[in-house]
Amino acid sequence: MESKKVLFFNKLSFVTLFATLFGSLFFFIPYMPVTLEASKGFLMSVGLTMSLFFWLVARLGEGKFTIPRDRLILFAGVIPLVFFVASLFSSSLYISLFGRGFEIGTFGSMLTMFILFFLSTMYFQTEKRLWYFFGGLFLGSLLLAVFQLFYVFIGFGKLPGLLQGISSGNLFGSWNDFGLFFGLVVLLSLFTLEFLRTKGIFKIVQYFLIVVGLVFLIILNIPFVWLLVGLFSMILTVYSISLQKAGISMSSEPNDKRKFPFASLIVLFIALIFLVGSNSLGSLISRYVSVSNVDVRPSVSATAQVAYKAIRHNPFFGTGPNTFAIDWAAWQPKGIAETIYWNVDFSNGFGLIPSFVVTTGLLGIASFLLFMVVFLIRGVQSLRVAMQGALSNYFIVTMFMMSIYTWLTLIFYTPNIVMIALAFASSGALISILVYKKVMPVAHFSFLSDPRNSFFSILGLIVLMIATLSTTYIYSEKFASVIYFSKALANDNTMESLVKSESMLSNAISLDKNDIYYRTLSQVYIAQIGLIITDKTLSSDTLKSSVQQLVNASSQSAGLAVAQNPKQYLNYMNLGNVYSALVPLSVVNSYKSAVVAYEKAHELAPNNPSILLARASLEVANKTKAEARKFIEQALALKPDYTDAIFLLAQIEIDEGNIAEAIKQAEYASSVAPNDPTVFFKLGLLRYSNSNFAGSVSAFERAVILDPSYLNARYFLGQSYKKVGRTSDALIQFKILTKIVPDNQDIKDEINSFSDTVPSDTTPALETSSTVKTPLESTQ
Repeated sequence: MESKKVLFFNKLSFVTLFATLFGSLFFFIPYMPVTLEASKGFLMSVGLTMSLFFWLVARLGEGKFTIPRDRLILFAGVIPLVFFVASLFSSSLYISLFGRGFEIGTFGSMLTMFILFFLSTMYFQTEKRLWYFFGGLFLGSLLLAVFQLFYVFIGFGKLPGLLQGISSGNLFGSWNDFGLFFGLVVLLSLFTLEFLRTKGIFKIVQYFLIVVGLVFLIILNIPFVWLLVGLFSMILTVYSISLQKAGISMSSEPNDKRKFPFASLIVLFIALIFLVGSNSLGSLISRYVSVSNVDVRPSVSATAQVAYKAIRHNPFFGTGPNTFAIDWAAWQPKGIAETIYWNVDFSNGFGLIPSFVVTTGLLGIASFLLFMVVFLIRGVQSLRVAMQGALSNYFIVTMFMMSIYTWLTLIFYTPNIVMIALAFASSGALISILVYKKVMPVAHFSFLSDPRNSFFSILGLIVLMIATLSTTYIYSEKFASVIYFSKALANDNTMESLVKSESMLSNAISLDKNDIYYRTLSQVYIAQIGLIITDKTLSSDTLKSSVQQLVNASSQSAGLAVAQNPKQYLNYMNLGNVYSALVPLSVVNSYKSAVVAYEKAHELAPNNPSILLARASLEVANKTKAEARKFIEQALALKPDYTDAIFLLAQIEIDEGNIAEAIKQAEYASSVAPNDPTVFFKLGLLRYSNSNFAGSVSAFERAVILDPSYLNARYFLGQSYKKVGRTSDALIQFKILTKIVPDNQDIKDEINSFSDTVPSDTTPALETSSTVKTPLESTQ
């Protein structure tokens, strides 16, 4: 291949790498209900594999390799190798190799991160490329900041549907990820101001990013981010002062007169203030700015307990990459059932890298520790080189800081794929700087000069090129399946909508046989059965034939989900739910099949009370209420405040004619869940049906206070007021409702039924139109 073509493919590879890394900061799919996780994962996976493909083409044309001679590259390659071997020991090879759709922690994700690290060691070996690296970061963060300010103060109301896949309210990821990134941006801007003494528009941009970044951090108020920002600001302040005391200039300007690092010191003080007064300041800020920033992760001790069980299961390779959710269901501490997160299937532990102890065992965590230890050694060596010049000082110290910051987030947090990519890219770029400064040697290997080596080398390159294209194709199919699946979820439970969802799910499954897709498809078939049974226009033969086909399809789809991932309890839970729904239809063996499925689910998730409640509901449908009581008791033993179980027990009491006992159960539920409006609504209904109208008034009032937009609670509150003779209060409730749902005939009839003695100018005491959810929802 001619040198110009080699140069072209080298540039194409670099441009692809650069666009992938820094485009992922703000990349999303407009007008598509696809999550940011899937969008960024797709860009990262496809972009990096294509960048590697172009690099391999260039090597094939050039006939030689030139690679930094450093064992760190070898240790980085060990990470995906361990993940691959661990996948072979996994309960689900499919889940561990490439996952359902761009999850972090699969073999595929670690392979793409190694590609990023490797190419970063190759492509940032010049001053120009290093400026591209930092310029891309600053430009990407500037776009993120401007977008966020525009989104907050102006919005995108004139472009409905543009941000369908953005649930968090920002383009980067979750609010925690957003805070982690802008903590890094603040530090990068500080280091740039202190080391380079920038001027003009670039200086304005740095100060803008510091100010806006601090505003974001103050609003989000994440202690871990404040800790990192404060720590590195302190290090920068001390480093700057110590160098100046020694007479060493940090700046690239030869006659720089500014001595003291005021900017970093101010940031340090702000970080300390929010670290010390995090709770009080956070509550004060939340009065004016409210951001839903929920940081829910297993604790260190809970993660350690799961890790201990996983190591006992397989000490060397764990349970398999990307299987933490399965392990959490099986080995979570029993006390979790008594918390509000009892039904959350965490996909990671306290931190991302600690989670790998569970999924890849001792060898998996050892591969990361070995890499990070050698990297720290390289970092310390690079600091010695930094004193050769002001620009070297900036590149090395800033890149090393960025690497340490991002690796710490991986250890103590569970960031998204962009933060992980920045960790690997900055680590690789630091090696590039050492090559650029001629501190690290490079290895040259020419395979065209020796005929004995050329055949196997060219064959190996071609195999790698085919593998990269195949991987790109796999990820493209997965992303297309995610799009189909996302569209399938948007249905309104009509037959036409369910048929459309069925078609979308079938398309998704044809591209990626995912257990979640199979589970969802089985539920779509069950929903169709429910609609067909109530269709009075169908003949009995047509009804029987349609139901039979849907029964077979639903059970088959649920079974395929189990076959795809046999260790996931949700698949057995879904299979049990499918058969349980068929019990009232007298489908042969549906009860026995449901029992088997629920027992297997309980075996895989022994501390999840929802499985026991599902089994109790099955026994109720099978008219074996004594057995139902037994499973309800077991569920309540795990979770005493399980209101769904309490109300199922109340329903059994009602069926047996024990209304008074049912009311006692509902009253107990209200005592263990005093802030749940649904509980008080159900209690009110029971009291109302038992002619205890004064009691129903108090229950419905509590439900309305807890949720002013609970329309059914407000409707029955009006009915209860009528029963106790409080007609004026009743009219107020119905007038509130008629403002919300003006076309509801039942409400109009209630208002018209009042006596003329009720003042006609009675007005609602509480305006709720701004908080309305829907017209009168079904009774819960």
